[in-house]
Amino acid sequence: MVKSNTLGAICILALTAGLSLPAHADIVMVPASSIQGDNVLFNDGTQTGTTVLGHTQSGTIVEFSGTTFGGGTTITANGGQARIEGTAEARLTSLNWHLVGGGTFNDLEFNINTVLNGRNGGGATSVNFTLYDDNLDPFAFNSYSLANGSNFFGFQGINGQSISSIYMTFIGGNGVQDVRQIRLEEVTAAVPEPSTWAMMILGFAGVGFMVYRRRGQGQALRRA
Repeated sequence: MVKSNTLGAICILALTAGLSLPAHADIVMVPASSIQGDNVLFNDGTQTGTTVLGHTQSGTIVEFSGTTFGGGTTITANGGQARIEGTAEARLTSLNWHLVGGGTFNDLEFNINTVLNGRNGGGATSVNFTLYDDNLDPFAFNSYSLANGSNFFGFQGINGQSISSIYMTFIGGNGVQDVRQIRLEEVTAAVPEPSTWAMMILGFAGVGFMVYRRRGQGQALRRA
């Protein structure tokens, strides 16, 4: 027969595991056509500055910043075309965004538009991505080739993971024309998986049993 102290220790371990051990969470690259986020719109006309704001159709506010060829930090949001670009003088060389208020998102997709042989010189030929999860752990995806014109990318958190921000750097040439057709889905509070619930319930039951047994022992001693 298992001693109560041993049983209690096992149950406490189960409770700790249920509270602290996540599933094998990850952020992965997926075909953009396989996911469908919420469109990020720029309905306030043309914005120009070191940061610009967009919003999803459900009202989530998204903040963008970046750099342009030559070291500038002014970027432009073109409301009519729902795209982020550099300035008339310089193309985008990097871009990043996150949700205002610190929320996280998932089902991310976007289109990087580049011109490899334009009148102002050749555009970027590859891109590096760094995405941060809800624990601010980085996930790097480097050296993805860019073709002339549209380049669609998609990212998704799996097993309960979500994305807090994305950074992209355009390599080679003088940057890209713009990043457009951005879609994402804001993530609500995560719900534990069934296996996690089972471990937590076992742990709570074990702790409750230990408390009940000790109370019973104390009452027996007082009666004696």
